[in-house]
Amino acid sequence: MASVGKNHKFNDWLVREMSKRGWSQSDLARSSELNRAVINKLLNGQTLPRPPTLESIARAFKVPVEQVYRVAGLLPDIPENESYLEEVMYHIRQIQNPQHRATVLLLIKALTLEDEQERKRK
Repeated sequence: MASVGKNHKFNDWLVREMSKRGWSQSDLARSSELNRAVINKLLNGQTLPRPPTLESIARAFKVPVEQVYRVAGLLPDIPENESYLEEVMYHIRQIQNPQHRATVLLLIKALTLEDEQERKRK
């Protein structure tokens, strides 16, 4: 598969994500199971990220692979609220325990009701 574009945007995003987590290049390499040299080349703009690399980085950061593909220019950008929903759905899909999934749904319903009541009061 071909390399992807918008490397400068990807570099900036990669630095921000590493910084949020307090990760070094070695930390990202270890978590993504990529060679540290690959991480270094991505950060320095010496190489463009390829889909398997993007997938490894998404797993390491625990974010939707679609988000990483979008930042790298492989998928078109989407509105921020849709990006938020994409991330929420990603995390819900990670929950395997049926009881935990049911709890998430109950929490969402309770928060929706609370939000609705707050709007009515205003």
